[in-house]
Amino acid sequence: MIRSIPLLFCCFLLSGCAEQQIVDRIKLIQSIGNDPHGDAIKVTATYLAYEKKARMLLLEGDVKSYGEVYTPFASQTDHPIASGQLKTVVINEKLARRGISAVATGIVRDPLISNRAKIVLTPDQASDILAESLNYPPAYLSRLVEQNMRYENTPNTNGHLFLDQYFGAGQDVFLPVLTKDGKGALRMDGVGVFRGDRLKLLLNNEQALFIKLLKEKDVEVRSSRYSFKNEQNKLISFRIIHSAHKVTVHNESALISLKLDIDLGDYPANLNVILIDRDMREVKEQIERRLAADMKAILENFQKNEVDPVGIGNLYRAHHRGWNEQTFYARQYPNLKFEVRTEVKIQLLGVGH
Repeated sequence: MIRSIPLLFCCFLLSGCAEQQIVDRIKLIQSIGNDPHGDAIKVTATYLAYEKKARMLLLEGDVKSYGEVYTPFASQTDHPIASGQLKTVVINEKLARRGISAVATGIVRDPLISNRAKIVLTPDQASDILAESLNYPPAYLSRLVEQNMRYENTPNTNGHLFLDQYFGAGQDVFLPVLTKDGKGALRMDGVGVFRGDRLKLLLNNEQALFIKLLKEKDVEVRSSRYSFKNEQNKLISFRIIHSAHKVTVHNESALISLKLDIDLGDYPANLNVILIDRDMREVKEQIERRLAADMKAILENFQKNEVDPVGIGNLYRAHHRGWNEQTFYARQYPNLKFEVRTEVKIQLLGVGH
């Protein structure tokens, strides 16, 4: 009994180290939307209200700076605001074209925001996106983004990676795009690429896949298929079930090696890929040529728009002492020659049409 007294005393001290927050006496912010509103920012938030059961509600307000984002919310609630459960930040496209420095600084200054929070762009009003999310379960918005990053074409990013891209050297920020279609359904729709702190370039879902392939170690796409018409105007489609890549950057060139295992979907009906090896090789080579051409085209498009979401500069810096970011992007990056090599293995077969 005497030995247990010091332990009980320590537990008593620790129990008073942090302020208790009872879940039904605080407003747990789940998502925040940001829209331009004249010289101000219109901020919208969804929060969980715990009564007989959890339900999502909406708060709105105008602020002059992102540091004031919670101020208008606090004046509308009967309990304190808490940001520790913030899962999604939605930024309107027009606001992103003005610059996202305030958002980046706000995330850095709020230690309660999780590094795993998702930051997305929308061409719609962010307030409309959050209002629509009230029709779904509380965590639907963040789970929608997460599922598409894990199993579809959307490249992975979060609060931690966003800050690393924004404040780091040799790479540019990219953020997924979330839209509301004509029927009101929410869906992922490509990626926005930044130059500095301003949105510069929008990519569709298929183009976004190339960033994913060059940034992530192993890509598996569950549903989305990559499709194209071959030289004979016949449809070929496939799904990626495994990927590996290597990027090597030299002074005047960059070599990209891409290996893919695929599930072949559509292919020309006149080719018997199941029984004839020559036909299988022909389809394989057509896919390799098309992937290499598309990959090279999008890398050259990044050059043209002076953006580097892949982090070519960062890869070059890792092997060159005395690397200077301004010099690299002014002199070397615009003149890099890209060579793309693709190797495809058809592991599963669909049905030709």
